[in-house]
Amino acid sequence: MKKLTAVTTALAMAIALAPSYAFAAADGGQSECTYPAEFISELNFTALADYAINGDTRAYAESTKLYIIAPDEYGDEYLTTADCGFQITDIEYDGEGNLYLKSTDNAVYSYPGLTSAQFEFTTTNEPVVNGYRYVLTDKNGLLAYNTSTPNPTNIFEEGCTHLKVYDNVAYVMNNGNVYSLDGLQANILPAEYTDFTSANNISTANAAEILASSYTVRTVTVRPQTSDGHDTYVTKINLENIGATFDAQGTERITGDRSALSIAEVGNATIIVMRDENGLNQSYITLTAAVENSDYSPPENDMRNACAREGLTIYSRPYMCGATAVATVDGGTVFTVTEKFERQYLNDVYYRVTCTVDGQEISGFVASNMLSPYNFSAENEQENSTGTDDFTYDNNVQTVIIVLLIVLLVLIAAGYVIFYLTRKGDGKTRRRKNKPSDNEDLYT
Repeated sequence: MKKLTAVTTALAMAIALAPSYAFAAADGGQSECTYPAEFISELNFTALADYAINGDTRAYAESTKLYIIAPDEYGDEYLTTADCGFQITDIEYDGEGNLYLKSTDNAVYSYPGLTSAQFEFTTTNEPVVNGYRYVLTDKNGLLAYNTSTPNPTNIFEEGCTHLKVYDNVAYVMNNGNVYSLDGLQANILPAEYTDFTSANNISTANAAEILASSYTVRTVTVRPQTSDGHDTYVTKINLENIGATFDAQGTERITGDRSALSIAEVGNATIIVMRDENGLNQSYITLTAAVENSDYSPPENDMRNACAREGLTIYSRPYMCGATAVATVDGGTVFTVTEKFERQYLNDVYYRVTCTVDGQEISGFVASNMLSPYNFSAENEQENSTGTDDFTYDNNVQTVIIVLLIVLLVLIAAGYVIFYLTRKGDGKTRRRKNKPSDNEDLYT
């Protein structure tokens, strides 16, 4: 008899037996799934020694540590850190983008490699940029002179060092922060960088319950910008097992429209399925604000009934993983097929099926390669007639047995007759051979 396997039973038992706090937040309510709107962190320095800028790359030195923030091809700025093993006092780029460091004993090193090098560190004295002259005072204040007027403006009263100019922009360091100077205005330049570590702690909330529930197919387009103007990021997640937080396996920024299948909405996020960098369908989580519904017309359903080729798992969605598995059934299980789903970004064609096992109706999706077409008319065809009106399937077996017995008896009788006649003929032949011929002289 076909039976549901432990998938459904284990899920029910886990929910029934698990303590209530396993699904609750510290305040007594359920944790909310919150996907970050941005993935940005900032370095906070307490004793910044120096900074250097080379195009879009920024370097900072504090104590023995070197921090470099540089953008990738998509504009995300990544942080690289290094412990140089000596106290750094100055850092600077040369015209070719090579970075040099000076230690407290005035030794100069190149980075990377930290090999001894020759480089002349210089200071910028009263630079003039865009019609303004900037001057450090004896008390480490900063004055700005408009070249058309003699009276200066006091931008900082104290705490300023390392006045520099990069790409016709003046910068100054003040109390551990770097500022860019725009005329008489000083704008802080935060040491911000892209940091995806927050994606490792996204609460799953009630995602497991949602993924196991009934489902209506929803195709979507993931936009490179959210509806509120943020860049769109997606985090690859493993949905085989759902714990307190999603199993994050890498985050990336979307640079163009991507077609996807929405399989659940939880908190401010949507779980989607789309192709990964290897062309395989994979589950991701992203901001719901980045997801828009796309047109979906179901393809023609070319299989109304089907049966399982072998034991198979039924999934709540057209995506096979532990979180969407709802039941397994034996090979030969017969299904009613109500919908076909096929998209280029999925590895398989799926059918929505319904079956009844042990009196329980089960509905979900099955990959096409696990099904064989099935024709119910074979079950409804009448049996061959024996020539009597009252011959039915119920007495078919009995009739066949009787016919077989009759045939067997006939064969036995025929065999006996043939055996008897054969033996009788042999005796006459032998006796005929022993009798002398009429022409034979008995006495010769």
